[in-house]
Amino acid sequence: MSTVAEIEAALEQLPTEQMLEVAAWIEERRAMLSASESLFRQLDEAEGVEAGKQWLGE
Repeated sequence: MSTVAEIEAALEQLPTEQMLEVAAWIEERRAMLSASESLFRQLDEAEGVEAGKQWLGE
């Protein structure tokens, strides 16, 4: 599986319990990414990085 459509199709075939496990994993991943982004933004601000956003790569 390499496309979102393929992954979505596979997810739709899962039993409800497994779908809920995947949903919980996605939520954990989302929270981790959000926390990381917040930390990187704080590091950029603390280091006074305006252009280039050293940690966020923007």
